[in-house]
Amino acid sequence: MSVTWSDLDENEQTALKRLNRGPYPALEPSMAERLIALGLVERRPRGIGINRAGRELVIGVLLNQREG
Repeated sequence: MSVTWSDLDENEQTALKRLNRGPYPALEPSMAERLIALGLVERRPRGIGINRAGRELVIGVLLNQREG
């Protein structure tokens, strides 16, 4: 399943951007579960972290903003 930026609501987009910068301790457990189910983040020994698919999605959006 491929997730696009528009598939995410504003809170999910914000959470993913914050996770892209590093740990996000304020991430709600329900939001974490949703992002895990979407395949954008994963559980790690130190908590929830963004994975490759999530990082590629965020970086693609950020690059498009710069170009637009």
